[in-house]
Formats: sequence, C-alpha cells, structure tokens
Amino acid sequence: LYHEAFKKLQEGDYAGAEKGFKTFLQHNPKHALAGNAQYWLGETYYARRDYHNAMAAFAEGYKVYKTSPKGPDNLLKLGITLAALGRKSDACAVFARFSQDYPRATDLQKRRIDQERQRDNCG
Repeated sequence: LYHEAFKKLQEGDYAGAEKGFKTFLQHNPKHALAGNAQYWLGETYYARRDYHNAMAAFAEGYKVYKTSPKGPDNLLKLGITLAALGRKSDACAVFARFSQDYPRATDLQKRRIDQERQRDNCG
C-alpha cells in the first residue's frame, strides 16, 4: 500500500497518494515506513498548495515520528509551510529548534535550514 501511494505521488496523482498514505497510516501506524508515509502525506498537500493541511501533516509527523528517518524533514517542511502561510516568526522558531532536536542531521539538511532561515530573515 505504501509503495502504491508513493508511485501515485511520483506520477503527480496527489489526491490518490493522499488517500493511499492515509489508509496506510490508519492500518499501520507503527510500521517502519509510517514516519515516511506521514511526511509524504504532507507533501501531497504541499504540492497542491493546501498549506493548512500540509502544516498539520508535517506537525503530526514531527510529533509522532520524531525519531524516524523523516523526522528532520517533517520539521524542515513544517517551517517552510509556516513561512508559506505568512507565519514567519513561527517558521523561524521551528528552524531554530531543528539544530537542538537533530544535531546529527545531514549536511544537506543543515544547509537547507540555513537557507530557509536566511530567506525568512530569521535572526
């Protein structure tokens, strides 16, 4: 089910991917890929500029699957989504939290956080 939803995401069928990831998460909340599914669920919303649902999905991914491989990505995209909603100070707070919560993040993730902080004029 996860792989079917991911394939739909890659094909640009965001509504189909959303449905697939939701179903996967409902039936497999503790699966090793659940954190990934939650992240990609957020991406299905973000790709459609549904920033409110994207924000909720990324926040849920960060809260519930914080230690999953997609934990850092959920937090990064939560900040990006908050910025897209015009909530720059909240986005900056999320970006500041990133280095505390994920000191072992990849160099790419750290660079992306730095880029987003600069773009949003975070202190």
